[in-house]
Amino acid sequence: MAAGSLDSANALHDGRRTLVTSDFPTRTAARALGVPAEAIVSVEPVKHGLTNDSWLVRTQTDAVIVRASNAAEEELRIDRASEAAILRAVAAAGIGPEVLLCEPADRILVTRYAGTTWTQEDALRLPNIERLAGLLARLHELEVPAGARQVELISAIEGYLATLDRYQVQTGLTSQPVRSRATEIAQELSRSSSARLCHNDVHHLNVVEAGELRLVDWEYAGAGEPLFDLASACVYNGYDRVQREALLSAYAPGAGADMWRRLELACWLFEYIRDLWLAVRYRAPSSE
Repeated sequence: MAAGSLDSANALHDGRRTLVTSDFPTRTAARALGVPAEAIVSVEPVKHGLTNDSWLVRTQTDAVIVRASNAAEEELRIDRASEAAILRAVAAAGIGPEVLLCEPADRILVTRYAGTTWTQEDALRLPNIERLAGLLARLHELEVPAGARQVELISAIEGYLATLDRYQVQTGLTSQPVRSRATEIAQELSRSSSARLCHNDVHHLNVVEAGELRLVDWEYAGAGEPLFDLASACVYNGYDRVQREALLSAYAPGAGADMWRRLELACWLFEYIRDLWLAVRYRAPSSE
């Protein structure tokens, strides 16, 4: 384990996940805040999230989110070192939460509580769609930090499919016509597009509100196709054509028919890659 990490009575690492005991969030939050464990007044599990165990931990004057990985990170294509580099950059830009403790080797992260997450209804309101577009535009203007990974859509597709093939999982997702279409779309999106810093998982539960918007859960972030961020918002939030057009228009005023077509392709591809991820998450034996 990395120097300065919790001792084995509080967090164990078996190569796939951090195993936690009941006092793990209390001790980890106290360490991050530099206070005694007795200063912690409440610990509340955060119920959403498929690849991490998380808790909202409060003192009398502060609140933090403690997170420990529970996933097979290599197969799910999670790069904690890249995430750490990106977290520093987006925190400095006011786009992500303030980082108090980040230990990628031990899959431990503590961030300052950034606000309440959006509801599905919040994500559907037109003013919020426009605000989200502005947040994504700000993100895509940031310089990609050193250490951030390159998110190659074709590589992501091939990696997930290779895992499913290895475990002999066969579904419509793995059929040759669908594989070929996904590869063709990924290649088309990569043409005439420059890689930008992207979140890649813009679900309403990853948008927090505290007067201004921030994004949380940066584990799939990296330098990649910016329209993929818009696509994730469209797919996860169930945007119809009017809402998708509102998002694109606020993100890129004056966007023409070609950019709209590219967004629709990105939406198809995002949904496909999401479904591949779910298949790996739930069907591959080593990710159980």
